[in-house]
Amino acid sequence: MSQLTDPPRSYKLQRRRRWYNRLFHAVIGLSGVSVLIMLAALFIYLFSEVIPLLRQITGTALPPVAEQYQPAAAEIAESRPGWSGNVAFRAVSGSGDYTLLATADGDACLYSKNISAGCLQQWPLTDSSDTLTSLRWLAADQSLLAGYQSGRLQQWFLLAENSSAAHLRLVRELPGQQAAILHIAPEYNRRGFATLSADGQLALYYSTMAKPLWQDASGIKNATALRFSADNQQLSVYTQTSRHSFAIDNPHPEVHWQTLWHSVWYEGFARPDYVWQTSSAADDYQPKFSLVPLTAGTLKAALYAMLFAAPLAIMAAIYTACFLPAGPRRRIKGVIELMAAFPTVILGFIAAVWLAPVIEGHLLALVLWILLLPLSILALAALWPRLPVSIRQRCSGGREILLLMVWLTVVTIVVFSLANVLDARLFAGGLRLYLNELGIYYEQRNALIVGIAMGFAVVPGIFSIADDVLYQVPPQLTRGALALGATQWQTVLKISLPLALPGLIAATLIGFGRAIGETMIILMATGNSPITNFNIFEGLRSLTATLVIELPEATVGSSHFRVLFVAALLLLLFTFVANTVAEVIRQRLRKKYQRL
Repeated sequence: MSQLTDPPRSYKLQRRRRWYNRLFHAVIGLSGVSVLIMLAALFIYLFSEVIPLLRQITGTALPPVAEQYQPAAAEIAESRPGWSGNVAFRAVSGSGDYTLLATADGDACLYSKNISAGCLQQWPLTDSSDTLTSLRWLAADQSLLAGYQSGRLQQWFLLAENSSAAHLRLVRELPGQQAAILHIAPEYNRRGFATLSADGQLALYYSTMAKPLWQDASGIKNATALRFSADNQQLSVYTQTSRHSFAIDNPHPEVHWQTLWHSVWYEGFARPDYVWQTSSAADDYQPKFSLVPLTAGTLKAALYAMLFAAPLAIMAAIYTACFLPAGPRRRIKGVIELMAAFPTVILGFIAAVWLAPVIEGHLLALVLWILLLPLSILALAALWPRLPVSIRQRCSGGREILLLMVWLTVVTIVVFSLANVLDARLFAGGLRLYLNELGIYYEQRNALIVGIAMGFAVVPGIFSIADDVLYQVPPQLTRGALALGATQWQTVLKISLPLALPGLIAATLIGFGRAIGETMIILMATGNSPITNFNIFEGLRSLTATLVIELPEATVGSSHFRVLFVAALLLLLFTFVANTVAEVIRQRLRKKYQRL
């Protein structure tokens, strides 16, 4: 009777197992699809916040209104002492600290609030072949605009340049118009402005852009004034009898491809530069949104971290996978992988509070230690065959690592003791002050500190992947090489490393992606100064640190808020490309192993 019932039971078990397998496959497939959907949703969300920066600026003409404009007293020409020119234009800064008088021929004189001091600067704005037709200050009293009969448009900056007397300096020729520029209207609390030419051509500019943001052939003639509304959303052209208005949709004029990725000459600067400065105590400050310092800082931190972590992790993986017995290999691998669970905020705290002052006080010792440590290991390797056989046997089977640790400890103590003596005798005040005298500025929290601290955080990931890749090299190949008379080191160089090279590259790229996304160590162990250089002794500011610091304080929907989303999208692209390339290399390595 049991024999009759057994087949149905086995059939039910097989059927149930098939259903379980289908369910597991469905769950796994659903999980993979969910990850792809989440990644796509993240990209879409970031793009949705960035798209408003890419919208084209528009201006819509509104119905004209019967209204007259009465010019203010500041627009009436007057003379000043110390200058005998026939005044045709008078431009007073918003604060009243500076006044510029100019003739129609372009002869100009700059006065301060103290009139009795006379001209601070007297010079020709243009050559004699052109005639000045308009003159206005921009917001914040740091920039002056001059329009001419030929349609030219100039921008002048108020600079000091190592002197107490301020003066105006020509910084750029903006794209002008086909006819004389009769009126210039600055925006409120921004560096935008509008111009109206004699042929009725309206143009909207931003002072850091190389071309007009918006143009309109309004055809308005005989205009008496050009003005923006207080919120900069309406531009009005006044005639003798009416007011013609345009609704301007220009929420983010300070953000452009040029301001994000090119050097820009900002007000108060002596030259064009890459600057990230998003806040100031003044309401009319000029925001600076260059992503170059943040991108350079991110790559700088990742580069120095990889210079520290990649050689250390890969060489450690070569030692554990190719030279150590199985028992010590498992213990050492477990300890190194346990480092990955160490909180990065603790690493950043230790780097900022302890490591940075120690390296600052022992900079020469660190340099000598980096140079002499590999030489000391090579010296121990050359000395090893000459040691007595009894000592070599006692230190075999994985115990030679204890001898190496003792050797490195002794070398470290000797190097640091010797370096302190050399530092006191060779450099007055220490190596740091000597570097400052050479123009190599040393900051206590710098890229060197970040490279060491972040390198410790990256080492476990690179080591784990590299160790697995090297250990999975087909043993028949290494044993065959050893049987043919190759040494263990020759086998590693000729067999193991070439076969594992794609996996080692993948491990390095994954570590690079991990370093790019690191936040807390960079936030705590650097000065967070957005500078554009790769000096190892200076600080940096990364994309991740900027997001952590500034996103909670950014006004939702502002230019600052949306540029931070551009930074987040850039960071996501960096990590996505690094991890994708690493995965492609890993798949190729897997196919190579399958053929072997």
